[in-house]
Amino acid sequence: MIDIVTVVFQEELEILRVQAQSIDLYCQLNMFQNIRVIVNDSVETAEQIDTAWWGKFQDRVHIISRDQYATHWVDDGWVSQQVLKIVGSAESCSGWAMVMDAKTVLSRPVDNTLWDAQGRLRSGSFEIYSVFYPARDIVNQLFDIELTTQLGPGGVPFFFKTDIVRSMIAEIQYRTGESFIPWFQAQGRLTEFILYSGYVAACKSQVYNQQDNAIMPVNICHSETGIFDIKLEQMINNNPLTVGIHRRAWNTITSEQQQQYRNFLIGRGLTWAADLT
Repeated sequence: MIDIVTVVFQEELEILRVQAQSIDLYCQLNMFQNIRVIVNDSVETAEQIDTAWWGKFQDRVHIISRDQYATHWVDDGWVSQQVLKIVGSAESCSGWAMVMDAKTVLSRPVDNTLWDAQGRLRSGSFEIYSVFYPARDIVNQLFDIELTTQLGPGGVPFFFKTDIVRSMIAEIQYRTGESFIPWFQAQGRLTEFILYSGYVAACKSQVYNQQDNAIMPVNICHSETGIFDIKLEQMINNNPLTVGIHRRAWNTITSEQQQQYRNFLIGRGLTWAADLT
């Protein structure tokens, strides 16, 4: 079984509603267990989320305010979002946790073809970009390794093996003598997926097929608005598992491009995309 973990804040509620519709449409009840929506914001934001958005999954949706974690949160939401993905996945009772940002929208069914014949997730792997070298260096020192690649797809949606996440947290707390959440936030530029990739490498886990990527998302970040047409063509032709546009990119692209993205999502059965502003 798989749990879904999504971290969201106030400005993302519109696209979260579309994500919820995509989960209802493209996920099966016999494959997915719980949906954990962690609000990296105020309690008032949590109260605005309606579990009915998830359709047939609404009884499996858990809205969690970050205030439920007895810890101090840094002002940098980029940092707190990452650590919430990790601890939210660690609390899962399922074997896997599919981690998504609120902007991550399924565009085709999630099925067993994501795993190979040996039961390994077909994640692929990628070279670590230079901007993430500080995170890599933290991980190398922490686990005494030389990490050269990170697990695919290099971003969301990312699949954590939940028992490995719990083991990783315990190991880090043992090595550092600190509680996990404060330790992670104090690192600054550490990223959740490079940290996890490093631990998977350190413990030589074989649950990922790093030569074969079956996830293949298409995301548009704020620095990629100039190639919007190329990205949209990839969404249409490459059959990605998910698509997404970062909120800063959404506010930068033209109204015509915004409508093209709405039309793409509507064409995939996600009618609530018509309400995106």
